Amino acid sequence: MAVERAILLVDPDADHRAVLRTTLAGNGSRVVGEANDSEEAMRQAAMTSPDVAIVAADLGQGDGIHLAGRLATEHGIPAVLLTPAADFAAIARAIQAGMMGILVKPVEPATLQATLEVAVCRFQEILALRREAEALRRSLEARKVIERAKGLLVEMERVSEQEAFARIRQKSMDTQRPMAEIARAIILAAEVRGRFR
Repeated sequence: MAVERAILLVDPDADHRAVLRTTLAGNGSRVVGEANDSEEAMRQAAMTSPDVAIVAADLGQGDGIHLAGRLATEHGIPAVLLTPAADFAAIARAIQAGMMGILVKPVEPATLQATLEVAVCRFQEILALRREAEALRRSLEARKVIERAKGLLVEMERVSEQEAFARIRQKSMDTQRPMAEIARAIILAAEVRGRFR
């Protein structure tokens, strides 16, 4: 069973948007916004929060590939490029810009539905990987700060590494603050102490 998707259509050709709207309705998706240029597409994206956008490659004054990048970064919306021909230079630019799929006109209903579903799923996977990478980066940063603070306690207080770590952990639990925050306070105190000796 197909998942109902909210779609933003961006195409300067009103007749082609009407054909796509009918095809999408037949696939169980709903069009939540339509635009004929980049600026209107950005406004519609902000107002309607679609699951995915179908963006025509040629938007007159705007570029569909550039718009797709903006939709992804500014609104978290994946985009599928709609192109009149398999232009390999445009495809390469679309891939470089992070396009989640490419459709060549005329579009078959089954191909349209499959491409949109893959685009949404791949985009969600990419976002999850980015969140995971950011969490790992923050964790590594916290570990470095804790190790530095632990080293300062070992040096200043003449305690073992285990004791230094236990003190940081205990203060964290007592104050209900993250260990990295306690470690930063220790580092700051050591810096201030070093300056005023």
